[in-house]
Amino acid sequence: MGIALAVSWSYARKLEESVNQPFIVRERVETGAVPVSPLLLHYALELPGRGEIFPALTVGAPAEYWPVGILTLTNDSEHPALQTVSTEVPDWSRRQEQTLILGAHESRQLRLAPQLLPAAYQNQEIQRAPLSVRVSDERGDVLYAQTRPVLIHSGNDIYWGQKFSNAQFVARWVTPHDPSVLNVVSEARAFAPAGRLAGYLNPPKTPNGLDAQVRMQANAIFRALSRSGITYVSSIFTFGEHVGEAQRIRLPHETLSLKNANCMDVSAVFASAMENLGMKPVIVIIPGHAFAGVKLGEQSQQILYLDLTVLPRGTFDQAIARAQGWLKKTPPEQVLTVDVASARAMGIYPM
Repeated sequence: MGIALAVSWSYARKLEESVNQPFIVRERVETGAVPVSPLLLHYALELPGRGEIFPALTVGAPAEYWPVGILTLTNDSEHPALQTVSTEVPDWSRRQEQTLILGAHESRQLRLAPQLLPAAYQNQEIQRAPLSVRVSDERGDVLYAQTRPVLIHSGNDIYWGQKFSNAQFVARWVTPHDPSVLNVVSEARAFAPAGRLAGYLNPPKTPNGLDAQVRMQANAIFRALSRSGITYVSSIFTFGEHVGEAQRIRLPHETLSLKNANCMDVSAVFASAMENLGMKPVIVIIPGHAFAGVKLGEQSQQILYLDLTVLPRGTFDQAIARAQGWLKKTPPEQVLTVDVASARAMGIYPM
């Protein structure tokens, strides 16, 4: 009985001590623990580029291009706010979600650039579409929602930018593995000794062996294109607010299927065939015109230039002479050479 009373007395003392201890409230340190009034959160949506989307420029790092939208978020409260921004162009892009913690009295800009779906690259004409932007808090409550109209350009449209600052992106139209290009290369074998098209490999052991080998292969591709019956058409027109800095370029499979091309179209076909053979093509852009070329060696800075607009009746020598004529009468500062191998090193790959 005495032991039991002692144990009961000890338990009562400990209980009394615990009751008299002060109750400590541990402050939550999780972000968003203090709700921020929506009235203190502000949003402003801008559409740079006048809301126009050029699919060919949405990868890599164009010198002069823009995101689909720019959203400015401002938090005028005394507490941080967790924000989730969702961006989508329905039927044309995947949904992009960005989550950030917006500090007290902080303003921040977000670039909105949802990844485009294949349909955007296969699109052949400018299309109107809605851009949907939503912002929600940590509870999932929608704080901001807006839909704005945008224009999806054809996958074949390029925005050159001021002074052709995006010219490197013409390399996206150089498609060496396209079946139609492979067919041109196959037909070119008929114009090569023993049907051999070896690129820069195993040239004849003569002083100008490699130069002669490159010229022979360029001639073989030229003759294959001549046999295809490609003729010249002016097909550069596009729509939108940037018609002065934009152009329609056909992909090689379209050019070879339709058997007509403008100067840029046919240059892309030739460059595609050269790259397929493991050589280093270039596309030269001058005011109002374009022509192609190929380096005379892996490390060579010498280039064989050809103006393929002499097709279908012109000769290989005439194509060389016409290209040289353009170079002679065009001021050097107006000659822009797109080195396709350099573009690949920059992450600009075929469309």
